[in-house]
Amino acid sequence: MLPCAALQRLHPLLDWADVVSAMTFENIGHQPNAFTAAALRFRVSDGIAATGARLSRLLENSEILARARMQTQDAMSLRAVPQVHGAVRDCVATIIDVVNRELASVTDNPIISGTLENPIAYSQAHAIGALAMTMDTLAIAVAKIAATSERRIDRLVNPLVSGLPAFLAHEAGVSTGFMIAQYTALSLTSENRRLAAPSSLDGGVSSGLQEDEIPHSTAAALKVLDVTANFENILAIELLAAAQAYEFQDPALRRAAGTDAVYRALRSRVPAYADDRPFAADIATAVEFMRHTTAP
Repeated sequence: MLPCAALQRLHPLLDWADVVSAMTFENIGHQPNAFTAAALRFRVSDGIAATGARLSRLLENSEILARARMQTQDAMSLRAVPQVHGAVRDCVATIIDVVNRELASVTDNPIISGTLENPIAYSQAHAIGALAMTMDTLAIAVAKIAATSERRIDRLVNPLVSGLPAFLAHEAGVSTGFMIAQYTALSLTSENRRLAAPSSLDGGVSSGLQEDEIPHSTAAALKVLDVTANFENILAIELLAAAQAYEFQDPALRRAAGTDAVYRALRSRVPAYADDRPFAADIATAVEFMRHTTAP
């Protein structure tokens, strides 16, 4: 069933989104108290609470953050990670409930019940509605969390807001660094916005006017797979960019234990970016790294 495949593929990415955003925040954020239980208790959301707790744990005892200059507030793509990621988690929990009900349901038409001696045929429309709208909602949620990741990538590569070298290049002004990688993430984000247009609102009349309401459930589910694939690549780019940003931090300052473990594991597979090599192989490796490594 396509929705099950989409949810299975998405689930580990939500965990990685928390981890990668924590790495980005450690590099360019300033106020991790926005992630504390005390700050988040004013919103009633299991997803927000879970995301905030994970971010706080990942960033615990970061010397980089401890030395960061204070400012009134961080950019929305940084301080709203619990709210965005948490909303997506809450949405997915609801969608899982809908999909489970669909799995327990019969959507054939007609449905034949009764007995061999006294069969009963029901001409109905159980396939209409729920699954298409649910998959449209999931596509929007995944597109949103992916777009937030792209905004963080943009902040990492922009020296005006990051305080890091332009495009995270070792030779700024000579090398393009992560410029093209951010272009790629932005392009995928734009594609996701188009894909997130609801399939359940598409029209179409067939079967001599009998089928005048068509849900397009299959199309909606297929779009989720495409949006999720784009999200995976965007997240891989943010992971690479956040790891690159660490190369420009004061080496005397320790990363948080949680982020440091991910950084070291990634670096055993992908070296720091210093030669303007094509990004395709690095992105593919980062994708495989997330697929085959459990997020801390």
